[in-house]
Amino acid sequence: MDIVIIDDHHLIRSGLTAALANTNFQVVAEASSVSEGLAVLNKFQPAIALVDIDLGSSSGLDLIKLSLSQKSKCKFVVLTMHDQTQILESAKAAGASAFVTKGAAISDLIEIMKCISGGANKFMNAGELKKSKQVVDFDFTNRELEILTLLPTGATASAIAGMLFLTEPTIKTHLSAIYRKLSAANRARAVSIALVNNLITQQ
Repeated sequence: MDIVIIDDHHLIRSGLTAALANTNFQVVAEASSVSEGLAVLNKFQPAIALVDIDLGSSSGLDLIKLSLSQKSKCKFVVLTMHDQTQILESAKAAGASAFVTKGAAISDLIEIMKCISGGANKFMNAGELKKSKQVVDFDFTNRELEILTLLPTGATASAIAGMLFLTEPTIKTHLSAIYRKLSAANRARAVSIALVNNLITQQ
């Protein structure tokens, strides 16, 4: 059965490929970003895709939603370092068939893939999960929280400015403050940190 691996770490991709070498699952392509992922999904039409959540400046959950919106028949298994139940629920809402933490045994991942390939429709997960953490006080202003909740929608700074009746430079100033307070280098990382800390919910 053809599968693809979409993860921004080469070592993870090569390790998974090696681990699956003697199984019925054949890795036909790899990708490290959302754009590359969509390209290999369209080209190879795999039965299953193993997708990380953190894909550089983008989210693997966005890739799943985009692919499914294009009527893809691929089944998605989220394979991630995140181990919070809230992230699992976000993956489920995005349309994933399973959620596996990178701390889980490879045998658990393979078993889940076998179940999916066998037609199982029940959402599955493997790996130890932690209860969602209490909200950490990042000292956000009400306006910053308002803008933060809009980030998972993918709206641009210009679009957010229009929604909130503010200027684009004002929004960019708030975004800079948000990234600084979250110690995030970009929007995808900010959204990931905000999700883990229960500041927002996945759209």
